[in-house]
Amino acid sequence: MLRQRLLTAGLGIPVGLLLIWLGGWYLAGAVALLAIGGLRELYRLMKARDRLAYPWLGYPLAIALVVAAATSSSQSLGPVLLKLEPILLAAAMMIGGAWVLSSSRAGAASRLFATLVAHMCVPQLLSYVLRLRALGGPLVELPGSAVAVSAGFCWLVALMLAVWGMDTAAYAVGKAVGRHKLCPKISPGKTIEGAIGGLLAAIALMAGLGHWLGLPLAHGLILGAGVGVAGQIGDLFESLLKRRAGVKDSGSLLPGHGGVLDRFDSLLFAAPLAYFYLSFALGV
Repeated sequence: MLRQRLLTAGLGIPVGLLLIWLGGWYLAGAVALLAIGGLRELYRLMKARDRLAYPWLGYPLAIALVVAAATSSSQSLGPVLLKLEPILLAAAMMIGGAWVLSSSRAGAASRLFATLVAHMCVPQLLSYVLRLRALGGPLVELPGSAVAVSAGFCWLVALMLAVWGMDTAAYAVGKAVGRHKLCPKISPGKTIEGAIGGLLAAIALMAGLGHWLGLPLAHGLILGAGVGVAGQIGDLFESLLKRRAGVKDSGSLLPGHGGVLDRFDSLLFAAPLAYFYLSFALGV
């Protein structure tokens, strides 16, 4: 298992960084593939709860959303909708999540709603990866070189480092000193100590990287705390879906890591928060 995890990470991380560096349609294509894979896994988890969807509708919608995110800008939303967007997204997520976990219903209307909820939970959240990559700002010169890269590239990489640093710290601290269970009915292996360790890691990484990128320390600390909380909520929500479905992993696409949702659950919830907060803090 460890060998598979290391091999997958050793191949996936360089490829992922290259795609983020290239941006544009290269990154959009990768996000589209992840969206399709994540949707397929979520449909499987929802089916175990008698939540049947319409994949023939969900997959084209996912691709259309990725194309829209890759070709549009925040300004195209309009100032009023742009301000309401995070509130509407949060409300839709809570309503959709509660519906997925509630008692089963049948019928065409239920299947259509299930398709829309799944669309919101995977492609919609993943689209903020593209929007974060396209975030405006001055070019950042890499230390010790004359290479200047876009602010969006730096912020997306910083977010991914913070999220995966949080996951690693939560696991390590939980294994080392974890004594008190966080949510034993959802994820028996998670501990309060591990969650605190993960939160502190996200704060430290986001504040440090943000300061290097020109973000005031106070904003970096707030953003790190938000990423730490949102990422762990995403992890717990996916764990709850898997427990309700009676499966260990959401899929097997990534050897040693499970499926798309297993690997990117924290990022799914953290990316929108990072995008909205950075848009506000940087004024872009």
